[in-house]
Amino acid sequence: MEFKCKKDECDGDCSSYLISIVNEVLENGECIVYPTETLYGLGGDPFREGMIDKIRRIKESPSDKKISIAYSDLDHASEFLELPELAWELGEEFLPGPLTVVIETPEGTEGIRVPDHPLAQSVIDNFGPITSTSANIHGRPAPREVKTAEIQLDGKVKLYVNCGRCELGQGSTVVKVGDELDILREGVISEKEIGDKIGL
Repeated sequence: MEFKCKKDECDGDCSSYLISIVNEVLENGECIVYPTETLYGLGGDPFREGMIDKIRRIKESPSDKKISIAYSDLDHASEFLELPELAWELGEEFLPGPLTVVIETPEGTEGIRVPDHPLAQSVIDNFGPITSTSANIHGRPAPREVKTAEIQLDGKVKLYVNCGRCELGQGSTVVKVGDELDILREGVISEKEIGDKIGL
């Protein structure tokens, strides 16, 4: 099912009707395709048993492919994770925005995303954390428009939230932090920008 948002909903004034639809889909263990400032994302309840594997199957990703989680901000993320100081420094400069911060956890690593998109934020504010990974088949182009996701994920996703063309059209920059910072993927934010802001 596709839900084409009105302009004010894409700008963050989400109707209770839209939020109720999204919540129902997520609470039932289904997935949504939702807009961010970078690309359309594939969202599900990350704490529901089997959801991460379900996301991998939808995307036809390798079984060891990590799936990031979107939060409303780093304070929200810190309710679930212990964040290193460097993550807070990056958050102060770049979040919300097109940066994924990867940290070490007792279970391995986790990517943290804080999308700078009002509708994505509304979904997270109302439902809670959701998975954050591009809504495409592994190895195929990531979708800047919802139609691309619909074509690739044909029949695999319950709800597509259509807010038009994503503003940036490029993946987030991915950095791993601990005692030091490692750029895993350069995206919208350049390595130089990060270095200039936090003195690397």
